[in-house]
Amino acid sequence: MKKLLFSLFALGFMIAAQAQTSAEGKKKSVAIRFNALDFGTAAQVQNGSIGSVLNSKSWGQYASMTKSLGVNYTSQYSNQIDLFSNLDIAATRIPLNTMNAITVSNENLLTSFESGANFKMFKGDYRVNPYVSAGLGIRSFAFRDFSLYAPVGLGVQIKTCKGSTLNITTNYATKMSKAFTPSYNYGISYSFLLN
Repeated sequence: MKKLLFSLFALGFMIAAQAQTSAEGKKKSVAIRFNALDFGTAAQVQNGSIGSVLNSKSWGQYASMTKSLGVNYTSQYSNQIDLFSNLDIAATRIPLNTMNAITVSNENLLTSFESGANFKMFKGDYRVNPYVSAGLGIRSFAFRDFSLYAPVGLGVQIKTCKGSTLNITTNYATKMSKAFTPSYNYGISYSFLLN
């Protein structure tokens, strides 16, 4: 329970910090996101190791992944740090693990909200800029089963035209509550500069 309360407090603090910095005239953008959530590979890695999954060539295929659409809001905190918030929605039959192990046969909405920071490799405006990403999130299935997670991963930001960027990301949603099912998340987003 303490971990849950601390995580919610930290998530709220990041959102408040993001709102405060956006008022200081830094770059702000909104993006359209597309993600593929790989629950199967994450379960195999939990039961074995990454090495065993790679050796057996059983990494999840795109067709078996849950696809989600979403929006992203990003504000520049400094030359090397961007603060972000993501909201994603997917229709899926893959339920989250619950303590009661309820099996759901009908499709329902899988929603997630996450907030965090991207730590860029280079200061300033480079055409290609890799980054490390970390944050906190909450995910729900059918607006009933809520669970916390911490997405950590890597990404690359590619400048396109008029301040817009293409972001390619991969991260691992680490378990922070018992009801959460970890996943590997592969995403692409295109952002539009707001100022």
